[in-house]
Amino acid sequence: MSANNAKVQSVIESTLTSVIKKLAANESDNFISDLYVQADAETGEFHIFGEEENLLGKVIIFDWVNSEEATFGKKVSLVVKAALTSLTAKNQLNHSCFLRPFSVSLVDESFTVVEELLFIDDDIYRADDPLLKDLDIELDNFLKNLLSDLPK
Repeated sequence: MSANNAKVQSVIESTLTSVIKKLAANESDNFISDLYVQADAETGEFHIFGEEENLLGKVIIFDWVNSEEATFGKKVSLVVKAALTSLTAKNQLNHSCFLRPFSVSLVDESFTVVEELLFIDDDIYRADDPLLKDLDIELDNFLKNLLSDLPK
């Protein structure tokens, strides 16, 4: 991980920790099973939303300002997954305000889920699922090979 990615991860961890503390302090009012994160390649803004799209926290990541759109989503995904993995290792996500199953998803500006970054259930923790990685490509290749035998 580059020094910039480590710095960005630290800023994201700090922002997430602040949101978690705020939610834990009001846990009688809040029971959360999903958090949504959103990043803007142009402005560098990183937002954390709760259910019902209510803004819980935000920060500007200056390293992300005017990022190239094509690689931006992957960059955000990797660094946020690393931050969430670190917070999970520190037991930051074990507050009673978080209902199980609990997930954190990356969403676009219309709140369509782009990628599930973290999923925690009682005995299941998944920040990346290597079993499903590239499954769509493998299925496309399988289908192409299967259909290639058919007469045109």
